[in-house]
Amino acid sequence: MKKKLSFLFTFIFMLSYSQTKVKGIVYDELDRPVDSVKISFKGTAISTLSSEKGKFLLSSEQEHSTLVVTYEKKHLVREIPLDRRVNRNIEIRLNSEKALQEITLVGKSKKKLSKKENPAYKILQGIWKNKERNDIHSLESYDYHRYTSINMGLNNMDSILAKKVLGDEYKTLRKVLAKDEQAEEKIAIPVFMNELSERIYGKKNRERIDTEGERKSGLNEVGRGFGVERFSQVFNEINPYEDDIRILDKSFVSPLSSRGYGVYQYALKDSVNEGGHMVYTIHFFPLNSGDLLFQGRFKVVDGIFAVTDIWMKTTRQINMSLVRDFSIEKHYTEVKDDFYLPGKSQYEGNFTLFSKRKDEMGVYVKKEINDYEYLLDQPHDDAFYQQIIVQTRSDQFEKPDEYWKTSSGASEDTEETLKIIQGLKSNKKINRITNIITIASTGYVDVFKGLQTGSLWKTVSSNNIEGLRLRMGFRTYKTEDDKLRFNFYGVYGVDDRKFKYGIEGIYLLSSQPRIVLGASHLRDNLQLASRLISPSDLLPKSSNANSLIRRGENYYLSNVMRNTINFDWAINNNLHINISGVHQQIESADPKLFSMNYTLPNSSEIQNKLTDFATNISVTYTPGRNVYGYGVEQKFGKLPYPTFLLKYTKGYKGLMNSDFNYNKLQLLIKENFFLSNFGVLNASLELGKTFNPVPLPLLSPVTADQSLSVVPNSFALLNYYNFTTDTYMMGHFEHHFNGFILNRIPLIKKLKWRSLIFYRFAYGSISQNNIEINKSSIDYVAPHNNVYSEYGFGIENVGYGNIRPFRVDFVWRSTMGEFSGIVPPSFGVRFGFKPGF
Repeated sequence: MKKKLSFLFTFIFMLSYSQTKVKGIVYDELDRPVDSVKISFKGTAISTLSSEKGKFLLSSEQEHSTLVVTYEKKHLVREIPLDRRVNRNIEIRLNSEKALQEITLVGKSKKKLSKKENPAYKILQGIWKNKERNDIHSLESYDYHRYTSINMGLNNMDSILAKKVLGDEYKTLRKVLAKDEQAEEKIAIPVFMNELSERIYGKKNRERIDTEGERKSGLNEVGRGFGVERFSQVFNEINPYEDDIRILDKSFVSPLSSRGYGVYQYALKDSVNEGGHMVYTIHFFPLNSGDLLFQGRFKVVDGIFAVTDIWMKTTRQINMSLVRDFSIEKHYTEVKDDFYLPGKSQYEGNFTLFSKRKDEMGVYVKKEINDYEYLLDQPHDDAFYQQIIVQTRSDQFEKPDEYWKTSSGASEDTEETLKIIQGLKSNKKINRITNIITIASTGYVDVFKGLQTGSLWKTVSSNNIEGLRLRMGFRTYKTEDDKLRFNFYGVYGVDDRKFKYGIEGIYLLSSQPRIVLGASHLRDNLQLASRLISPSDLLPKSSNANSLIRRGENYYLSNVMRNTINFDWAINNNLHINISGVHQQIESADPKLFSMNYTLPNSSEIQNKLTDFATNISVTYTPGRNVYGYGVEQKFGKLPYPTFLLKYTKGYKGLMNSDFNYNKLQLLIKENFFLSNFGVLNASLELGKTFNPVPLPLLSPVTADQSLSVVPNSFALLNYYNFTTDTYMMGHFEHHFNGFILNRIPLIKKLKWRSLIFYRFAYGSISQNNIEINKSSIDYVAPHNNVYSEYGFGIENVGYGNIRPFRVDFVWRSTMGEFSGIVPPSFGVRFGFKPGF
């Protein structure tokens, strides 16, 4: 029996070892896929035809050394040697009608060549050395036009399903798609398009951008609540000469990066003379297909080492959730002798829910850029570049259709795409699909025109005072550019049988300069020991205190009545000055379980309710933040950005019966350090000091969290009010490896998990004066002798298929004593749920 099993395993092994596989795509000289090309193994009847997308897969249980390519339409027969058994990512290129026999076979080599052995390395060195010379900013001055279009829609919809969904509009769609030979069984349905025409002027790293025209078109539900339009904010302008390319919140190593040779495999595959210049074609492949890298090719001119064309695409194995693939294609134009500048660029992102299969229905985002009519070395005076035209509303640059028809930058298919969108506006089924996308991305549902309910993700929570906490919220919403918006929420506690609520109104008083006025009124139970610094004192956007699953007891809630008036002045999109006045009354939500008593200065009388009036002035600077939208509520792109926030609070005793004079100063610094293929480090540092004796609600507890969730910038193993300070410093550092480590571990890499590590600390003190006036039921302890810290690691991107929203953290803490007879846990496991990429 053992001999039979041994023979069977040996036979299977020999079959698998001798098997030959060839997988690839056939292109013509214009990089278009070619169908009906016969691919076969020499001397056998084993063959296949390339598909409508040029793809083919050929395999045999035997070992073969020669591939035969037959293209009957051009009477072409060509033999290609195979130097390995498994050949993936093969590109068979039909270069021209006169030289069709020059078919090139490109695949990833088994062995990475050393720098001395690889002729591509010398060319790469030339590219690195001439980066600055080939950058547009090296010019004395430049003017040019830019046309940008963003198109978003549904793709890979089965034609049978499309007929049912589209109804009468299907025929119109098919007529438009008839020009596309590949649009037969699967079709794409556009639902949103935004076009932008700009004139760009530059001089010595100063740049002025004038918007000349803008046109938007989308289905009725598209953009409601910034759902679909926010999803379209995938790509910023991409410069492959930079070391890293940022898409969404991820950083990809560019194939032109000086670090590229450590993560890519390069192959010089072609060198031809074009217009008197020797032009090289270099193909590149990721060494690890799961990393945030691309595969593709680029052309580079000898001597000046300027890239003329580059095409790159992510692999199917890329370790990103919800993403099927990204592709980038850029073509450069020779605008003067030996100087190439961007011409046409095409970016595309494809997103799916269940798998990365190319035939799965999903959502696509396409961005096309056309830079043209360059005018070089004719500078304007310095004052010209300081004149900026600021867009303050979405229709400010609307132009008639004639303007776009005559625009030389517009794509040939633009008008057809717009016709499809216009024809589908009344289609209820398509609107239902896009509405679902909007609800999933915003959490809001239309009640009727002008009113939405949400957020759905905050409907149910729990704590020890209220028991089950049921919440329902509403907001006014006519368009994304509303100048006036009201937000309201109501909460009912099943155990305390009390109704709580909050209402907020914000109004765009001026667009230029941008000034927003806000006012709010709140009566609710809040967990003040979990609050984070915020530039605005309107309704709280989130609460760490309420969750369905938690550890320990949470009786430490404060009942708050708060009225706020807020003034926000935007010097620009990323520099804001915020001024607010706050009048509030604070007491324990249940005095029997949690005391917040205190005494007034120079008095022994016990007080149980604090009355406070204070003003707040904060300055917020967020360089590099992508801001869009022209209504009272703007939105931000996915790309992380640094934050610098300085806030000063002044309390006034006697004003509106306020009990205390005090001064408080707080500083927050947040930064995201992109470390190329090593991942991204998210770091934040917060410092604060209260300069006068104040009761507990005005002090600064170290931010704790007793839920079992992953809550950013809080301490998971602290109970509420374990540490209370009037002078503090807290730091949070979290490094996401983006698969860099787990992608390299056999078997585990198939799970597509990503690892992270974190460290956070708190240090602070509390004065004797503050200890003496506070008579509440907590211990007034601050981490002044020893720094309190938490540390650990986590696994993220956990899930199934292409949707992986889960995260698991393993947390330890430094040594600490007991509080009121309770010792906080020394180890914990926390769970996170955050749909992302």
